[in-house]
Amino acid sequence: MAKTTLKLRNIITASSIFLLFGAALSSCQASNTPEGTQENTQDISPYPSVLELFACKPNGVALVAAHRGTHESSKYPENTIQGLQALHEEGVLIAEIDVARLKDGTQFVFYDEVWDQRSTGTGPITNTTWEQPQKIFLKDTNGEITSFHPNSFADILSFAKDKIYLEIDFKPSADEAKVLNTIRDAGMAHQVKLISHDTEQALRLYKLAPEMALSVGISTPGDIKKLEDLGIPASIMTAWTGEKLIPEDVAKALRDKKIPVLVGSFDLDDELQASGNFAAYTNYAINADMVVSDFALDAQEILRMSDEDKSKMDACLKETQ
Repeated sequence: MAKTTLKLRNIITASSIFLLFGAALSSCQASNTPEGTQENTQDISPYPSVLELFACKPNGVALVAAHRGTHESSKYPENTIQGLQALHEEGVLIAEIDVARLKDGTQFVFYDEVWDQRSTGTGPITNTTWEQPQKIFLKDTNGEITSFHPNSFADILSFAKDKIYLEIDFKPSADEAKVLNTIRDAGMAHQVKLISHDTEQALRLYKLAPEMALSVGISTPGDIKKLEDLGIPASIMTAWTGEKLIPEDVAKALRDKKIPVLVGSFDLDDELQASGNFAAYTNYAINADMVVSDFALDAQEILRMSDEDKSKMDACLKETQ
């Protein structure tokens, strides 16, 4: 399968937001320190909330999120500060990351519950304390060993603040309440979107963090009412509709409630990498507000905003400040 390499692109969406708020923040060096030991970073520029971003996004435009915090086939492993830095420099606005917990309670970012496939480590992550990952090297998405070590969740948040929005996926080992408190402590509650995988988790996360945006699974228009009947307001919902074209009735119901529509393009990503023609992202995203992609740079190259749409979003976002 043909795979693209990470290459420099001039992405207008992100640059407009950073210029708008004067957020020319310096790059952050990964510290790989356990949470609670890193210095607090000052919030030196206003940054719109993720829900404001969606509200100001022009109709017919789909933002792109990088699945597992990297562009597949790049030299950067999943779920690392280095991967997020590369995305930020390329103008990607949103990244999905996976939060897990070690034996000593340290929250860190890693996809699997075992080390073996994605690193030089072995065995369950829950048998590991924080000191041990500093000797573990992560593998990139091609399976090559890199010089990068796992990052604590607190360090990821410190880097991402006023740079990139985060979708938070909770792995089985994660302590949801502690993850949410760490987000609050980092001043990142407005800059994240929590991922729920079922109704029970959606309700639990909403009760724990009613101020944070929430991704909920929506397959039919009736799913919206079910969640509202449980007490989850539509105003904090974003709708995960799966890896398929969104039915018109579902899209209309979500539009009527002003709920952003999210779709994954993982199978399509592989098809388009094989063909080398990425134009199909346009039709795939026709009813979507955000596309989560393994190849975020290729998707964003097709889906990036026009100058007119960029100006409209800039004007809207200025009004939120």
